[in-house]
Amino acid sequence: MPWYHGWNVLAVAMLFQAVTFGIGIYSFTFWVAPWSTEFAVGRGEVMTVFITLQVVMGALSPLAGRAVDRLSLRGLVIAGALCLAVGLMLAGRAGALWHLNLVYGTLIVAGMLLAGPLAGQTLAARWFARRRGTALGVVTVGTSIGGFLLPPLVTWLHGSIGWRAANDWLALIVVLAIVPPVWLLVRNAPGAGLRAIEGGDASGRALSRGARGGHPSQRDAQPATSTATLDILRQRVFWLTVLSFTPLATAFGGAQQNLGPYASDLGIDAQAAAYLVSVMALVMIGAKVFFGAMADRWDLRALFLLIVVGLGIAFGIMLLELNYFALVLVCALLGFVAGGFLPLLGALVSQNFDIRTFGQVMGMIGPFTTLAAVGPWIAGYLRDTTGSYDLAWLSLAALLVPSAAAIALLKPRPAVG
Repeated sequence: MPWYHGWNVLAVAMLFQAVTFGIGIYSFTFWVAPWSTEFAVGRGEVMTVFITLQVVMGALSPLAGRAVDRLSLRGLVIAGALCLAVGLMLAGRAGALWHLNLVYGTLIVAGMLLAGPLAGQTLAARWFARRRGTALGVVTVGTSIGGFLLPPLVTWLHGSIGWRAANDWLALIVVLAIVPPVWLLVRNAPGAGLRAIEGGDASGRALSRGARGGHPSQRDAQPATSTATLDILRQRVFWLTVLSFTPLATAFGGAQQNLGPYASDLGIDAQAAAYLVSVMALVMIGAKVFFGAMADRWDLRALFLLIVVGLGIAFGIMLLELNYFALVLVCALLGFVAGGFLPLLGALVSQNFDIRTFGQVMGMIGPFTTLAAVGPWIAGYLRDTTGSYDLAWLSLAALLVPSAAAIALLKPRPAVG
């Protein structure tokens, strides 16, 4: 059987997600301390930069979703990489915290939206039919690979040349790692012949209708139509998806972005804390493959509830007095539960909506899950006001209750005839 080009596309999608999210999301916590010192502000105030990033990402994600359904994904990802690179260079020259808010709310947002999971998952959904859940799980591994590799590099650069000079080197890495492979290998969707190689079945009917064009070396294929926004908003499953994911993302984001400062409170230095993030990301790699594969086989509700229970256990452990080894175990648990977020979200959307509008629906979920941006701020603020993260972890754990309730209302997987 000839090699299926979709695997090449998945590999490149993993790569650009690794770079963009490894720097923009997983490594953000390691800018908190130097920014706090540089601009003489508290941790909660520094977290406003992350809130800005998340809020603007959410506000613009519907536009990005429609763009990935209608325009060349290759061009969009390259544009996103260039925006991220320029944003990093400008952030390294910031003279005040509001400068960082401005850069992160514009150029860094563009990089995250155009060269992040939205583009990666859209490519996976289009290039795979029979094994779509597995492909969605595999492609999201890219963000975890970035979380494994980038934080140690970022902290090493900060310690060696300072955070400002480090930003210039990171910008160069973004351009060199993303632009060439995306230009050479990424196309919007396969042609009919390549779909036959992958082995499409009833689960891929929408893909066959929606993708046009020929071999990947030919002109990019374009989806045929888009669904009216109001039609999507009227669907019960859309709102249950929002109510399920938003509290989960809020709780996890609060823990993830405060991991560096939390480790510092426990007497753990920045380099050792970077390895904790790497442990979390490494476990997340296996978890994403697991959840993606299981999404093709198991009831999504059971998988969601597994995430809720695991995250609740992690917060419970964090209320105890932890040594470094215990914190490693907590990070491994956080990595496992977080590994299910993107694969299950992609599986739920692809199960319940026309695949031609995958990007549009994913983008429309963004403004609602933007509320998750308050998670890091809540944790940072409660730490600043109480001197401990205990109340922060309890508050974030409470968010898991409405999430579990919404998940329970989801319908089981529809039968495939």
